[in-house]
Amino acid sequence: MSALTFTLKTPPKFTLNVAPLIPENLEGKTLAKIKTIKLIYGNETVKVDALFSMKGTDSSHICLDKSTDKLINVGQKMTRGSIFIKGDVGDFLGQGMKNGKIIVDGNTGAWAGNAMSGGRIDIHGNALDYVGAGAPGDTFGMTNGLINIKGNAGDRVGDRMRRGIIIIQGKSGNYCGSRIHAGTIIVLDKVGKLPGEGMRRGTIILAKKPAHLSATFKSCGNLKMQFLRLLFTQLANIDDELALFSKYGPEAHRFSGDLARNGKGEILILQHYK
Repeated sequence: MSALTFTLKTPPKFTLNVAPLIPENLEGKTLAKIKTIKLIYGNETVKVDALFSMKGTDSSHICLDKSTDKLINVGQKMTRGSIFIKGDVGDFLGQGMKNGKIIVDGNTGAWAGNAMSGGRIDIHGNALDYVGAGAPGDTFGMTNGLINIKGNAGDRVGDRMRRGIIIIQGKSGNYCGSRIHAGTIIVLDKVGKLPGEGMRRGTIILAKKPAHLSATFKSCGNLKMQFLRLLFTQLANIDDELALFSKYGPEAHRFSGDLARNGKGEILILQHYK
């Protein structure tokens, strides 16, 4: 069976909430029934077939073709299957997802992975602010799962995250890992100002030394940390997307903090490759 593909007929003028287009909602429905599903478009509701043409039958694998940043809430609360996005996508990608996989062949808006508790998101382009972070009023950000960004990310990556892994292969903005309670964030290029500001626990791994690190982090010196060897080996063995971690070694300069909180978090600056 071929993937159930939704192709935008014309670029939307307003934000289009496509949260209903997830595998579990479409399972067992005919194309005729799916075409009548209503989506929130700006301040109105429209049927799917007013904006999308459709083909394919496999609702466990969904494709959004000719996507733009006007599409929001893609993959919201999905629990299985996959969504492949050809193009850019808007805010709240994978919000509250529990399982499954989302792949974006483009850029994404803010709050990707907000309230995520499982599954995996791969972003082949860049992401805006608050990746894996908690929205206003949320106790925590993401609580499990994996987010892999090939490009750059904006400010406050992982703000208040509780568990999970965020990988940024490019650059990260300011306050990366701010207020995190636990979890792991890895940045393989430059990071902005004050990473780990207000962190309680968790690990931030940086391949390059940050330009500005808060005075409330204490240097613990250079250490050979075998858990890094295990982490990088496990990541490299997941699939080809993460095979680049095979070149990283276990030596890092460790900083503990944020001492303005309880000081049980850590920032690890990798010292060299294998």
